[in-house]
Amino acid sequence: MNPFKLGKDRWARTAPTKEGIIFLTLTLFVGFAALNTGNNLLYLVFGMMLSFIAASGIISMINLSGIEVKAITPEDVFALTPTPLKFSVRNLKSLIPSYTLTIDIEGKSAFIPYLPPKSTKNVTVNSFFKKRGWNKIPKAILFTRFPFGFFKKWIRINLSDEEILVYPKVEKPHMDLNEFQEKFGELETEAIGFGSDLRSIRTFNQGDNPKFIHWKTTAKTGRLMYRELQDDKSKRYIIEFNPTKDESHLELEITRATSVLLELLQHGYEVEFVAPDRTFLPSQIGRFPRPVLRYLALYN
Repeated sequence: MNPFKLGKDRWARTAPTKEGIIFLTLTLFVGFAALNTGNNLLYLVFGMMLSFIAASGIISMINLSGIEVKAITPEDVFALTPTPLKFSVRNLKSLIPSYTLTIDIEGKSAFIPYLPPKSTKNVTVNSFFKKRGWNKIPKAILFTRFPFGFFKKWIRINLSDEEILVYPKVEKPHMDLNEFQEKFGELETEAIGFGSDLRSIRTFNQGDNPKFIHWKTTAKTGRLMYRELQDDKSKRYIIEFNPTKDESHLELEITRATSVLLELLQHGYEVEFVAPDRTFLPSQIGRFPRPVLRYLALYN
């Protein structure tokens, strides 16, 4: 997880809501009427309405003060895929709670109706990153319409200048595994299973089948050793990534390579990824291919 502390602007902005515009219009109307008629009751009503406006500004400012916001992004982010950005919102005030706080990122928002003093609440906002590679996290705002809903007061929240690495877009690959095998070839199996050939000997882990303990090695080392056998039924595939120089088709090829790679790994196959300038062996790729995804995210 990548933590980022959010910094706030020094000054809050204020804008009237639809209800606030109506209230301001009525206030001006009552004020003009009081001036024209000299009616003391209208002056009293006008003064009360002005008090509501002043109180709204002061209370909303107190409501926003003392709020600390931190964001945590997922470790693995894909382009054009909903990305949950987690926000930790803390009220640093000792006695005063905060009400109706909203965090907004590009039209997506999370609402906190009540935040007690010295407490923290976690919320999630889904965001989209449009392209692979290094991306800046979108700017966010923290706003409130408390107490009367007449005004929206907000503070811009700028995440740090650090960037997040976004992996290529993923789509459902339009090919079955048999077609993929014919096109890209197959190597000898090296997957772990319950076949007849020995793959390796390693330390026994909790959950391993005691049937496959290698007693001879255990006696030599003084600790339980486990036999890993090859799976006679599993396959190991090679993906050859030979991208075109045509920029218009490059993104499609990167998306396709990413999608096929993840599809094969999801089905439990071992995959070797061959790129123009390097090769990723199955031992480097593992079950979630972060090294390959990083390579494809930054390619070209």
